[in-house]
Amino acid sequence: MLSFLFNFMDLIQNFEFSWPSVNVVIEGGSILDLPRLDIKTIGEATEFIQAYGFDINNQDDLALVWKFFNEAVQFIEKSLVCSEYPKVPEHLRSEKAINDIRRLFVLASEKQRTEDQIYACAILRVMHVMIHLTYDPRLKFFHAMQTQVLSRLDKYIYVDPSNGATYLGRQEDGQRIKLLFFKKKERKDPNRELIKLLHKADSAVEEIYDRVGLRLVTETKLDAIRAVRILLEKNIISLPNIRPGRSRNSLIDLKRLQFELDRIATHLKKTPERAPYIDRMIKRLEKRIGFGRIGRSFLNPHSSEYYKAIQFTCRELVKVRSSQHRIYTQLSAQITNISGGSQLLGELFPSVPPAFEYGFFPYEVQIMDVKAYADSIFGKSNHEEYRRKQLNAARARVFPGKP
Repeated sequence: MLSFLFNFMDLIQNFEFSWPSVNVVIEGGSILDLPRLDIKTIGEATEFIQAYGFDINNQDDLALVWKFFNEAVQFIEKSLVCSEYPKVPEHLRSEKAINDIRRLFVLASEKQRTEDQIYACAILRVMHVMIHLTYDPRLKFFHAMQTQVLSRLDKYIYVDPSNGATYLGRQEDGQRIKLLFFKKKERKDPNRELIKLLHKADSAVEEIYDRVGLRLVTETKLDAIRAVRILLEKNIISLPNIRPGRSRNSLIDLKRLQFELDRIATHLKKTPERAPYIDRMIKRLEKRIGFGRIGRSFLNPHSSEYYKAIQFTCRELVKVRSSQHRIYTQLSAQITNISGGSQLLGELFPSVPPAFEYGFFPYEVQIMDVKAYADSIFGKSNHEEYRRKQLNAARARVFPGKP
């Protein structure tokens, strides 16, 4: 009878699944959107953490896990707190109170949506994103990439000493474009990156493209497209390395622009001098080439439908000196003249490490005319409203359906 009972229980298990977890794997959902984990014991929590990448029996790993726990609690209370989401309960907000980090995983797996279960899930969600941000392998290329991209652009940024105006393009080329605003965008504040990753279901660290970026604001829409031409012609950006699917143009109707410019070029070829009607065509150009409202961006649903810009993502092939090669070179100079030194060097380095490491790093370019830029600050597409929407969405994912 007992044997039959055990066989029956085994049979039942064949038909039971943790469907939310299975759906993450098969349907491509996000772990952040699971209402709960499926961890029943401390032993299961140990194995779960081990599979994630940390050995909590190792003191260094355990210290790292607690570090991310403390930072997650601080982030929740600093950035997500509001009247509906007060601070983390005292018995969950410190290492001393919890004592064993694995308890947090067991709490997050409770079927009843108690306050403890919801806050345990919230802390683990934030910890998860923090860990991925911290160990993004692209960060080792960050400073080299920043230097490469910005130094290449700096060669073509010119400040006129007579009026202090900034121009894109060299003065002697005769094609310079006045920039009413120019900004080299450096890495986001870590909290902003966290919110960006928390607010949208399909966000991932690998899809952070704007740690470095450029914003150019021109006087006119025509100048904006001319700025793109300069970036290409001067190889400030690499055409083959434009990231497919990441370009967005809500500023200029390119088909209309091509039509209008072809008309103007045709008439210019017909007459040796600038006729008044051609001047009128040029003046009307700016009003004819802009878009009206074109709807929300499929890349970012929180962008305003009124937001107008040319925006694209480039990829920079970054070259950095290899630390392994540096160590190899230093050791080689010191021990090859010592008895047995060459053999030891060969054991430490079976092959000579390459002198450089290479990797692609994305960066974003944004070009606007002055009207669109003013609207992004003061008008319907202002950035503060965009950030507020992102924050609300992030809060709703970290605390879904709080009782």
